Amino acid sequence: MRKITLYLALLLSACGSSEVDDASNIIKQTLKMPQSFKLKASNVLWKGQLAGQQNTFIVKIRYTALNGLNEAIDECKYVSFYTENSSKHWQENGGLENCIEAGEQEEENALIMLKKLNSFK
Repeated sequence: MRKITLYLALLLSACGSSEVDDASNIIKQTLKMPQSFKLKASNVLWKGQLAGQQNTFIVKIRYTALNGLNEAIDECKYVSFYTENSSKHWQENGGLENCIEAGEQEEENALIMLKKLNSFK
């Protein structure tokens, strides 16, 4: 039984993170050509809860896609969102922000700013 549980845990972890999938889908909603989205790298940077017990997330997504002119873009975004009743919610202002590439301390400062901007605790 332990082997089956371990196997299932490994299999599920290989399938990817639902938070990453959710963050990727949010980005796709903003693209002119969402079908061109290709995930390059991802990292769930933070998890928390709102006062109403909704789960909150900040996910870093690196991706490529095509813009409206059919030109390739290579971007990195912080995606901030919360879940409620199996729905994902994010706001236009603060839900998607460009990544900071300056270093670990600067990324920590960006997380603090994103949590405040999105009213995450």
